[in-house]
Amino acid sequence: MTRRRRHAVQSTAITVVALLTFSRGSAAQIMSAPTMPNAGQSVSALADWNVSYRMPAGWRVGQTMGRLQLIVSNSDAGMIFLAPGMYSSAQEAVADLSVFYQQLQMQGYPIEQPGIGTIAGLQAVTATYASTDQMGRAVHGRYIALLTPHGTGVNMLAMTTPDQLQKLRATLEQLASSIKAGAPNVNRQAMAALAGNWILYAGKSNPVTSSMGGSSHSHEETVQFDGRGAFAWSSATSVSVTTSGGGAGMAGSATSDGDRGAYFVIGNTLVLKGSKGQFAVDFQLGSGQLIAGGKTYLRQ
Repeated sequence: MTRRRRHAVQSTAITVVALLTFSRGSAAQIMSAPTMPNAGQSVSALADWNVSYRMPAGWRVGQTMGRLQLIVSNSDAGMIFLAPGMYSSAQEAVADLSVFYQQLQMQGYPIEQPGIGTIAGLQAVTATYASTDQMGRAVHGRYIALLTPHGTGVNMLAMTTPDQLQKLRATLEQLASSIKAGAPNVNRQAMAALAGNWILYAGKSNPVTSSMGGSSHSHEETVQFDGRGAFAWSSATSVSVTTSGGGAGMAGSATSDGDRGAYFVIGNTLVLKGSKGQFAVDFQLGSGQLIAGGKTYLRQ
């Protein structure tokens, strides 16, 4: 590979990681990767999810972002994203991939007919996508999702330049064929500790003056956990504007949203599965506060 091409691939990787988010409206925290055994040895990738795989030679975990791992190579172009999730169907796994592309601020277009098969004794979904990065450069992605009999799955997305995809595709298939997955370690104690109502409120008001109109904005979210695995979420947002000079002109709008379903705690990851899809984010709980996705909820 030429130095110019390697620089372009590395620049794309940096751009993708800089933009990567894994929660609603907030950037994921990027942590240093743990020390890894020698390449080729069996690695327990995500112990709480009970997922392990054999690292391809020359590859290593470069960064860990919550439930997601970024696997990189010092010699080969591209990168591999690996993330487990609570998937009961191929549609749920692909939906999570779609959200991931949106969070990368990229749009993937399928360029191969999606396939259904078996890899490592697990149901597999495969697909190939074309997209462009924020600099307008072409990026291709090879996707493999493996579904386990435990209601979980592993999403893998290998991304590189189009001319390097075939080589990276072989590496991804090697990684996928080595995956082993057991039942996840669900933290029932943490699920029980979440029981109750949690509320987030944000508001701002600009008063009317003689020369300027006034405005107000408010947003409220409420999450209820039953402590055993069921949740309900609702939100309401309102905006109002008042004209200046003593006029009676006033305009406003209000929107609301909601969802309900099941929740799980695996490690320090909170997973919500509702009618709108899956939402997984690292969280902290304590002192009457729930911090998740960069938002702070207070216990009612």
